[in-house]
Amino acid sequence: MASEDAIRQAVIIAGGLGTRARSLTGDAIPKALLPLGGVPIILRQIRVLAREGVQHVRVLGGHLGSQLEPALGPEAEKLGIKIEVFVETSPLGTAGCLTTLETTAGDVLIVYGDMLFDIDLAALARHRHQFPAALTIIAHPNDHPRTSDLVVQKSGYLQRLLPRKTHRNADWRNLVPAGLYVASDQFFEALVPGHTADMIHDVIPDLLERSIPIAIYDTPEYIKDTGSPSRHAAAEEDLRQDRVHAVHLSVRRPAVFFDCDGVLNEDVGGHGVIHPDQVKLIGRAGQAVRLAREAGFLTVAVTNRPQVAKGLLDESGLDHVLGRLEAELAEDGGVLDRIYFCPHHPDKGFPNEIPELKINCACRKPGDLMIRQAMTELPVEKSKSVIIGDSLRDIGAARKAGIWAYGVRTGYGLRDEKSYPAAEADIPRADLVFDTVYDAVRFQCGYQDIGQGLSGAIHQRLPSQAGPLLVSICGRSRSGKSTFAHALERMLSESGRRVLRVELDRWILPLEYRRPDMTAEERNRVEVYPEIVSTLRRCGQVEAPGYEAASRGQRKGTTTYDARDAEVILLDGIFAGHRSTREDVDMAVFVEASQQTLLSRFHNFYAWKGLTAAVTDGLWASRIQDEWPKIDLQRASADIVINLEEAIL
Repeated sequence: MASEDAIRQAVIIAGGLGTRARSLTGDAIPKALLPLGGVPIILRQIRVLAREGVQHVRVLGGHLGSQLEPALGPEAEKLGIKIEVFVETSPLGTAGCLTTLETTAGDVLIVYGDMLFDIDLAALARHRHQFPAALTIIAHPNDHPRTSDLVVQKSGYLQRLLPRKTHRNADWRNLVPAGLYVASDQFFEALVPGHTADMIHDVIPDLLERSIPIAIYDTPEYIKDTGSPSRHAAAEEDLRQDRVHAVHLSVRRPAVFFDCDGVLNEDVGGHGVIHPDQVKLIGRAGQAVRLAREAGFLTVAVTNRPQVAKGLLDESGLDHVLGRLEAELAEDGGVLDRIYFCPHHPDKGFPNEIPELKINCACRKPGDLMIRQAMTELPVEKSKSVIIGDSLRDIGAARKAGIWAYGVRTGYGLRDEKSYPAAEADIPRADLVFDTVYDAVRFQCGYQDIGQGLSGAIHQRLPSQAGPLLVSICGRSRSGKSTFAHALERMLSESGRRVLRVELDRWILPLEYRRPDMTAEERNRVEVYPEIVSTLRRCGQVEAPGYEAASRGQRKGTTTYDARDAEVILLDGIFAGHRSTREDVDMAVFVEASQQTLLSRFHNFYAWKGLTAAVTDGLWASRIQDEWPKIDLQRASADIVINLEEAIL
């Protein structure tokens, strides 16, 4: 984009009586000079604008506005920009006040004086070039869409404005005007000089009625109103926690990609959700999204919506369904930065289907186009991003996109192998499986704490290691060994180490091949471990038979573990530290948890497998008698014993 298209001018609307902030200002200073983290908010605004290339700032003051010019003069000189202050003689509203200014050529950024923001103006200018309009509304999702003004957009342009005080008979998409705009000459020419006018209630509706184009710029960056005491306090906390610039588009950060049906909201079966009233959140889903966002992750939903292709939902109906989901999540503070959906379906034959949408596409999961689109439009750090899904299609999309994949036991619970596309080469496996989306997000936010100690020890040892470093991670079933192994795998991989995690559960004998008198070591085929370890030590390849945890049956296909390029090999299994291989392993870790915790996890796990509580109790008793004594023998020879009592499995 040519530099002449850059945004070089800004107007800060700093009038108003500051009624909401009067308990903070004491009506002694204009609200624009109210300190935020020790710095008047208008100075914070001007510093961001100057950093982003703005050269001329005009400030429209009102109540106590005479204090602005002496406060801003030194800042203008220091920043090397031009600042002019104009004080209204009578209030003309958030848009009417703009008519008091002489218009100049080029785009003008309009900022409300009580907004704390930090946005990439170069990206905004590129959007303006792509979507030319008289006015661009900078918008974002928030945590109270039902009490906010909303914009309804199509193909990047405003279709409808829904002021917060007007009655709504449905939920709409969570997209809220953020208090910043970019205006062209056409916008200023449309204003009526000297008339009181409000941007939301007067000017934008008038532009819409006259079919003057208004673009929507949806950004995940930090833009917050600080005009009330509670919002002022929240903004100060965000500054203390360095959350403001951390979400600037120049800062790459990991994303949590959420599937919707079966993960965030209940899977209703049949054709899926086709009406907003069918949207029922899964327990703590809103808290999960909030937790991810507060931890600094981009929160992105990627969802197959074949109901559109089948003619069961039109575009407006889908907006209401997704709007209901966003509104319900927001009730618990859960805000999705974006939702990407695939409207296609490959199979024809539905009565009201949309022919042009009945296609094979790259966006329908397990295709990864939605994830790749998000990575193009948002500053996603790929190496630490993850998808959370209930379907093998979600796991397949993650594998193609090259991100981590976590399953949940809600919805399909990853038991949809029969409906997985036959054209796909392999049935994918999740890196970990959790009870709920909340558990998965907790792990995503805390895995570094889990694996930090051993990861550091491994980094120290590697320079003197000849060949791959073999680490065994063992412990009782449901103790957290796989959680620990994966946390370690992630930390090492994300620091540039070449890691191979070998899941010894792949060698478990399927239920149909077991004898009643078999020992735990026989069920786990411990007799093949020495050969596995020896081959891995020689940097060879090991082929694992298939075992399906959900059904306890034979899994189609095999898995090849290739150690030729591995620096670290993690052996993950209840007998990974078995005496038959202990001397050939460099480091051994024993993971433990209390019996009460193990029992709770055991019941959840086998309920997912479809066993009744009575059958599970019987299985539990047999494990205590048969497995535990032999597993616990490994504890004495372990280099490290770790308790994951609070870990999420």
